[in-house]
Amino acid sequence: MVLRIRTRREEFIEGNSGGYVYGEIQRQKSFPVYVELGIEEEYTPSSQDNSKTEYRLFRNCIVSVAETDEQLDRGEYIYSLSDVTVVIYC
Repeated sequence: MVLRIRTRREEFIEGNSGGYVYGEIQRQKSFPVYVELGIEEEYTPSSQDNSKTEYRLFRNCIVSVAETDEQLDRGEYIYSLSDVTVVIYC
């Protein structure tokens, strides 16, 4: 499973293997997420990618999803997934 997570520029730049980022995942609505990053690997561009957007790929991540930013801040997740491949972008 590959999840695409939109991050703020600062989160994108500071994200590294073994670190974490905050961002959002877009489904029928936008959900705030906390991602424990796994190992960074080279990202292979997709034909659907926006040329003005930057992308990074991490494997073996843990993604925790909340309904609101406040719930995310309190660690109240609606679900968590482990061993996920994540593409962060900004």
